[in-house]
Amino acid sequence: MDNISDIADVVELHAWANDQPYSISSLKEDLEAALPGDNSERAEDYARETFEEISDRARLLGAAYPFSVDGVTLTPNDRKSDSSYLFCLGLCFFEDIPPDFRTKEFEGIVKAAAEAYFRGKGLRIGAPWRTEDIREYPDLLQLVSDLIPDLGPPTRNRAPNGGDAGWDIVVVNNFADGKFSRIIALGNCATGRTDWLKKGNETGPNLFWSFFTRTPMGTNVCLTFFAVPFLMTEEDKLRKVSDTCLTFDRIRICERVPSASQAVMEWLEGNRNNALDLSLI
Repeated sequence: MDNISDIADVVELHAWANDQPYSISSLKEDLEAALPGDNSERAEDYARETFEEISDRARLLGAAYPFSVDGVTLTPNDRKSDSSYLFCLGLCFFEDIPPDFRTKEFEGIVKAAAEAYFRGKGLRIGAPWRTEDIREYPDLLQLVSDLIPDLGPPTRNRAPNGGDAGWDIVVVNNFADGKFSRIIALGNCATGRTDWLKKGNETGPNLFWSFFTRTPMGTNVCLTFFAVPFLMTEEDKLRKVSDTCLTFDRIRICERVPSASQAVMEWLEGNRNNALDLSLI
């Protein structure tokens, strides 16, 4: 038996893909047909628990939730045409995901969420990091130095193995004087449901700080955070949390950044049939 959170995810995707209400009675019938043997007798309980989970999500996300919920019916609302929540659902369930969506698009949303949470300015520093304005790795490092003057000039000319230093995002909350102490947060993102446990521990912050003349450690408040597009259980969070590390899951990301890009929404539109093919169990 899948857990209730997973069933709720599929219910949301089915409601979105059909673009029509999905009732608790319809879910009960669908579960009765899908559950094996005697488990079908639990269909009503599972349907009730699923809608309780969905109602909790709606309460937490408010206007950022792309559905309206009255306790017995889930209905797509106007948020459905511009939704980071639906994007995160797609990242969790669809197979044909453009590489840039796992990196630039998702990390861009996470960066904005972290900026809102830490009340600072952020940069994407993970691979692929090249843009029209950032052609060489020292260009990217210089932008980090501009945010954190304590670092001094960059000392690294190339990214490790052409990639990055194990971090995807840096967010800095400076005082007006631009001097220490400040809040610095380094973030790592993972989109795969099977490999996320391996992410976030590839390297400590010191490797990245070694790319500069000086380290910010000791004179600044240095934190880390870990972000995923699915909902983290308490156990999931405990696997990653520490005295200096926070976790951002789908709820925590989307409550602060409810929108996604037009390219993402077009990709989602092309996956409606794939959403309908998803099994509840």
